[in-house]
Amino acid sequence: MIVWQQQNAFLRVELMDDGSAQVTDCRTGEVWQMGRVAFQEDNAVDVGHCWLRTERSMCEEYPGRFHLEPAGDQGILRVTLFGWEGRVVGQFSIEPRLVDQWLEFRLFDIDESIPSLVYPTPIVTESLVFPQNVGRWVRKPFPFPQRYWWVYPVHLRMRWFGGLRGDHGWIAILHEGYTDGGTHVAEMSAAPAWLPSMGRWSGDRIVRYGFTSGGYVGLAKAYRAYAIEQGMFRSLRDKLEDLPAARNLPGSDLLSFFQGESFRTDRYEDLLQPVPSDLASEGDSPRVYITYADAQRLIHEAQGLGVNRALAVLRGWIKGGYDESHPDIFPLETAYGTMDELRDLLALNSGVTVALHDNYQDIYPQSESFPQGVIRNMQGEMLRGGIWAGGQSYLIKAPDGVRNARRNWQTLSGLNPRAMFVDTTIAVQWYEDYTADSPMSRAQDKAAKEELLQFFREQRQVVGSEEGADFGVPYVEWIENRHRRIAGESIPLWGLVFHDAAFCARYLRPTHDYLTDMLWGYMLLWDFRQPEGWDALLSGIAATRPATAWHGRIALDEMLSHRYLTDDGQVEETVFSSGAAITINFADEPRTVDGLLIPGQGYVIRD
Repeated sequence: MIVWQQQNAFLRVELMDDGSAQVTDCRTGEVWQMGRVAFQEDNAVDVGHCWLRTERSMCEEYPGRFHLEPAGDQGILRVTLFGWEGRVVGQFSIEPRLVDQWLEFRLFDIDESIPSLVYPTPIVTESLVFPQNVGRWVRKPFPFPQRYWWVYPVHLRMRWFGGLRGDHGWIAILHEGYTDGGTHVAEMSAAPAWLPSMGRWSGDRIVRYGFTSGGYVGLAKAYRAYAIEQGMFRSLRDKLEDLPAARNLPGSDLLSFFQGESFRTDRYEDLLQPVPSDLASEGDSPRVYITYADAQRLIHEAQGLGVNRALAVLRGWIKGGYDESHPDIFPLETAYGTMDELRDLLALNSGVTVALHDNYQDIYPQSESFPQGVIRNMQGEMLRGGIWAGGQSYLIKAPDGVRNARRNWQTLSGLNPRAMFVDTTIAVQWYEDYTADSPMSRAQDKAAKEELLQFFREQRQVVGSEEGADFGVPYVEWIENRHRRIAGESIPLWGLVFHDAAFCARYLRPTHDYLTDMLWGYMLLWDFRQPEGWDALLSGIAATRPATAWHGRIALDEMLSHRYLTDDGQVEETVFSSGAAITINFADEPRTVDGLLIPGQGYVIRD
């Protein structure tokens, strides 16, 4: 039975009393169906760990069914959620609306008996599109034999997901309450997934559905328009106009200098790894790989090989080396050279911008301020992070990270840096903190992370961070990520939305993979560490000048489109707003596509 229906110039919607729905796109005539069932979790999904466990078992989930009935005359519906054997799990209210081209569901007044909620039900679709990694297009039959909870922003780098049927698509955008939201995925289905905030169902949760043409490019462009409307977009042209030091980034190479790290036996033992026989004594000085003089020499050598512009990032310059002493990074490490040598390096300006790596989320037991500001979970225990170069890390609540940054800047400003890489800030999920006198919700965590990035902007710094999430785009000039290409699956959703809003560079590039950087319009990243690897990196720099020249050409462009040109996914094309286009053949043998011969492991650029 229909319990709610509405129509405007864009959509016609009929919502049934069992939770199913039919949506007609009035512009195209396409009809989309929502089913009656959405998988639900029996217990809490977020149990206060550093990383949410994404894989879910059928033993902890059940097929949720619904009954909807009107609750007054204001368009509000009261929904009852049923579990196995018709058991009533709880109730919640929804307000469906048509807002121009959007179908919007507002969820509120959720019973506390519901530990988490997946609603509305999934749309029946032929393929799924997710903003994971660079972007993911899932087309295989029954691709997800297990069930997954993916939360924004760590698993979904933008707060949307969608699906396709031929050229037509649907997009679901987490509009409000997104700090406590994500998606539940199983088989060929995806639905909005919601978590309580601080153990309670407070506030509204709103999801918007839109319906598009143009395949996954159409979905990405729909979200781009939404991101601009919501203030999540600031163009690179505007950023470069504001910050002269950022003008070195178009057509640049990213030279990453991992200067050194400390070694201690307990860090190997914590990972059940054998302790190396050549482990240095457990002193206070790091093992040195790259001094300040080395870094300056390597920059000059790269310039001699044709690097006209560079972003150089110093990692490990803090007390004790990489990760060792965050957030108590002073006095600065002297094993790499003198303070004057560091100042001279930071002052390089002939096409080079030098950045300092720092971190305001992790803290280590050897840090002087430990455990001040460490997040406490629901049990009152300190929240552990990863085991990194500094050993076992713990996570600081974001407002304390801001305070540490302001404190550190009083000394850092004397070095006159022009760029800061603020690690992990836009890479991880948002956290809750249950410290009795200063609790923190996920929404407050997000707001403080934005405040941290804004602080460095106010200091006139070129700002970078790790992995990338849409909320951080207005604040950063560059993002270092781990985007990987999977033939036939990877689609550059990130570039289609944000290519002209933040430069990107990828860690750990394998042989020939500069072709992927060219396809997506990314900077090349060169990871300098131990001296025995320097010559190979310099040879790679010399061999890839055309790739960097291409980046200089399209660095500030919007990415207009992407296509797979062969069924095996080995030939791809991207087109940019300046009119430049690149076709890349990732196969070893030459391919001819649309009358164009592309050499094996090669490319053709067109105007």
